[in-house]
Amino acid sequence: MPGLNRILVKTVRLSAWPLLVLMIIYFLSGYALCGLHGLGSLMSAEKALAIHKNLDVPLLAVFLAHTLPATWLAIQRWRWIGKRNSGQAAA
Repeated sequence: MPGLNRILVKTVRLSAWPLLVLMIIYFLSGYALCGLHGLGSLMSAEKALAIHKNLDVPLLAVFLAHTLPATWLAIQRWRWIGKRNSGQAAA
């Protein structure tokens, strides 16, 4: 299924950028919430908490969209499972 692998590679590459942005915002809001490293002056604790709490579901969704296809492709690359051949009958 070269078509499926191609879609999975594109999914991994496209989901990496939103994941990076969400992770940076998540860490910044967490540090601002705790007041660590001078990031407490970046935003108020209430705003940091609201941002931090509202990023849980989008972060999880983008994380899964990135890691599940990447894991599948890595397992194929390591030959723990074989690549599927579409259109051929099993012998």
